Amino acid sequence: MSRYHVLLMPGEGIGTEIVAEGERVLRAIAERYKIDVDISQHLVGEEQFKQSGRYLSVETETLCDELKTNPNAGILFGAVADEPIGILRKHYDLFTNLRPIRTFSAAADVSPLCSVREREIDLYIVRELVSGIYYGQMRHGSDAAGRWAGQELYYHETEVRRIVQQALQVAQQRRKRLHFVHKGNVIKDVFQIWLDVLHAEARRFPQVECHDILVDNMAMQMVLKPQYFDVLLACNTFGDILSDLGAGIVGSIGLLPSASLNAHGFGLFESVGGTAPDIAGQQKANPISTILSVAMLCRHTFGHEMAAQAIENAVNIALSQCRTADLAAEGYETVSTAGMGDRVLSALH
Repeated sequence: MSRYHVLLMPGEGIGTEIVAEGERVLRAIAERYKIDVDISQHLVGEEQFKQSGRYLSVETETLCDELKTNPNAGILFGAVADEPIGILRKHYDLFTNLRPIRTFSAAADVSPLCSVREREIDLYIVRELVSGIYYGQMRHGSDAAGRWAGQELYYHETEVRRIVQQALQVAQQRRKRLHFVHKGNVIKDVFQIWLDVLHAEARRFPQVECHDILVDNMAMQMVLKPQYFDVLLACNTFGDILSDLGAGIVGSIGLLPSASLNAHGFGLFESVGGTAPDIAGQQKANPISTILSVAMLCRHTFGHEMAAQAIENAVNIALSQCRTADLAAEGYETVSTAGMGDRVLSALH
């Protein structure tokens, strides 16, 4: 039996195209560093639902159930219009969502802030992923004046504590500065729990400089001085929104990878972007987000920092030579999804 297991779940839309390039890089890096990994392909999403009435097949779900406590196993995910992404996150308790937002030196020009940046952007969003308003109790009804609806923002202290601990650990390993992003001036009770827990847990990390900042101010500061920030700790909703803002700051959502991990280390690695139906099947999608997600998989699932850095360096080399359509610029060759994969593979070798 292989030491490591990776389940490929391309999904639909551009998911099939970008995961194909991620798989090529994954296989190349496994061969280069002699990583003993079993890679399996799994149909998920709309096509699977049409065939079986389920977004995940029984066989795929059974395999995930077997691997959910295995830190040497992970999923490389593409994109889906609906499920099973929410099912996977919640069922396997992938509560820690890591979203690095960084510029590459070879593509600094694609950032709309390139003319005002003092140095490269390198910040890290730690987002709580399986609670909050997205999973809150829903209510709806109507009265004489019209319809009404509500959805609850709920957090239990245990959910807060575990993500706070993860964020502090990440900050300890980076530049030791953490900002907790909230809206406690108007949502008082919920975010007071977060603030109290952060204050208590921070005592165990005396080297980490902790701050809190209102989410509206955070959005402004990310544009004005993104280079100042290191680790951002956020609830589900705010982490979701700020990571897309981060994509705009660095120039494209096609540059943003992510990792979602449970307490055992079992993880799901995916591009921050969606299915992009307007360009699906045209080889226009940027696969770098998925290729960088493979780098995160190497780092977190394989525990292989050298392999992760090799992929990141290869991406930087590729970006110095060519661009996909979302990053097209004068003086650079515009390449297809597979073409960008080719350049990354060439740089790896």
